[in-house]
Amino acid sequence: MIRRIAHLLALSTLLALVPAPARAQLCTLSVSPTLDFGTTVGLPTPATAVTATVTATCTPVFPKSIKVCVGIGAGSGTGSTVTSRTLSITTPAVDAIGYGLYRDAAHSVPFGETGGDRGGLSFLLDDGPATKTLTIYGRLTGGQVGKSVGNYLSDLPVTVIVHDYARVQPEPDCSTVAAGTQQSTLQARLLVDPACTITAAPLAFGNVSGLTGYVATTNLSVDCTRNGAYTIALDGGTVTGDVNARRMRRGAGPATIDYQLYRDATRTLVWGNTPGAGGNVHAGTGDGLVQSVPVYGEVPAQADQPEGTYTDTVTATVTF
Repeated sequence: MIRRIAHLLALSTLLALVPAPARAQLCTLSVSPTLDFGTTVGLPTPATAVTATVTATCTPVFPKSIKVCVGIGAGSGTGSTVTSRTLSITTPAVDAIGYGLYRDAAHSVPFGETGGDRGGLSFLLDDGPATKTLTIYGRLTGGQVGKSVGNYLSDLPVTVIVHDYARVQPEPDCSTVAAGTQQSTLQARLLVDPACTITAAPLAFGNVSGLTGYVATTNLSVDCTRNGAYTIALDGGTVTGDVNARRMRRGAGPATIDYQLYRDATRTLVWGNTPGAGGNVHAGTGDGLVQSVPVYGEVPAQADQPEGTYTDTVTATVTF
């Protein structure tokens, strides 16, 4: 099986949020830059849960405490909103996969960019210099099918507002503070690798009274992820092991009958197991559904053999 492997280099982002001098406070913020749902081989999508973090270090200065409010935008996924987020690709096809961002581990409270959808960190004056972490919970929507192979991405804007307040004031609520300004970007990603399954039906030439030449057709059933390239090879069988000289044998005895398997209805393209340029395998592209691939067989006219049942076992291998 051939798989594509994508490498993603993640670099942390360090921000210094320095308000006007009159507010006399200092915060630094780091955002874990990758919300990585990993790699899924084929579909349906698993309901994968992952996390990212926003870490703030703040030093309240008398007589003020600090509230840091963090929002996350809809992201760059096609048609994405904060309540219905998507990861998307443009090649090999335009496609999107759904996921969600939440403020709780139960995945019940969406994480957005305004009002009560924001997350908050509190730094009280009595805390002194402190470092606190806000967790972002991501979950891939499970059970999605019919999607294309590819590297799905979304770049999510992270907005921040740092609010200082006096000890005698109530702690600000992130649902009521002003809108934040974008300070960083959080990337979400998922790699969908192709997967295939294959089944074969027998190729029967029937009951005949003489070897005067016969043809028959059967089908292979292959199910591959959409837009995933694949090839199907047929080996030389258990009698000769030679794709150019296939034979069926009667039981364990010496009597054999010549036959051949082809990729085309005119029976000119021998079906073998040599891939690449000049090869003799069947090449196709998955569509997320079961595809029927015909196999054309022929028993050429030849000298008669003793009566009986002649068989050969050929192995079909799908590579993706």
